[in-house]
Order: sequence, then structure tokens, then C-alpha cells
Amino acid sequence: MNDAEIVGRPGALRIDGRTRRGGWLLWAALAVAITAPLLGYVVIKQREAGAAADAYWSLAGTPCPAMTQAAFEARPRKPMTFAFDGVSLVRGAGHLECTHRTYPQAGGEREAPVCDFTGPIALAVSVGGKQAFYAPPGSARVAVIDGAPVCVQRPPTRVGN
Repeated sequence: MNDAEIVGRPGALRIDGRTRRGGWLLWAALAVAITAPLLGYVVIKQREAGAAADAYWSLAGTPCPAMTQAAFEARPRKPMTFAFDGVSLVRGAGHLECTHRTYPQAGGEREAPVCDFTGPIALAVSVGGKQAFYAPPGSARVAVIDGAPVCVQRPPTRVGN
């Protein structure tokens, strides 16, 4: 049997030296066609999640009513103290949730500590030798912007859900 007979058979192996070209190109194109839309979807969803987090942690809102240190200390209930990233937070009641978010500050946008409180009744915030006292009527958010505490009233918050 010679080489010509082997090549002519159905299902026979080619032995005439020609190689298949473009097979890997087909697989690469198929891989790109499958992964590109998935990658695009992930990028879009991450942007949406980032925008939702920015909106959730926004400092837009009514400023918290201030209170005096004497009024804060005169409260009958013993306050609860929590420290987060160099900030001392003292609350009269409720829960808190803290994180870092990027906010516009002097010198551009920078990361800042921010905490949400569920019904704190009274808040004392100490940072960098500065102290502030607040009496939010409901939920509140406190952030440290340019080294000073900022407190805004928030809609009722359910921390942890």
C-alpha cells in the first residue's frame, strides 16, 4: 500500500504535509465572543453597585441638631463608646455601622471614616482634639470631613440587613 492509497480512504489520516490553519483562530474568536459580553455585564453591574453605595452613604440631608456637652453628660443612660479610625463615637442608644467612603474634601476627593447610627438619641464625636455633640431625632450619619465631624439626619436605618 502506498501513500496515495492511504490518503484517499475515507476517514484516513492526512500524511501529505499540509497542516490545518485557523483552528486556533476559531477557538480564540469563540472565547472572545463568549467572555466579552460577560465582562461587559460585570463592569456594568459593578458600576451600578458603586453608584448605589455612593447614594446610600451620601452626606446629603438635614444637619443634626447640636447639643451642649452638659446636656449630653446629664443624660441618665450610660453612653456606649466606640472608636473607629481615630474617631471616638459615643452614643446614647441604638446600633452603628462604620466604613470608609470617598468624599470631596480639601485637596480633592479622599477617603473618610463614616458611621450610620440607628436612633442614637445623643451623639458625641471626638476627632483630632475637636469634639461635637448632636441630638438627632432619629437615625444619623457621621463622617469626618477635613478633620471635623459632620452629622446629618437619615431616614430610619436597619443596620446589618
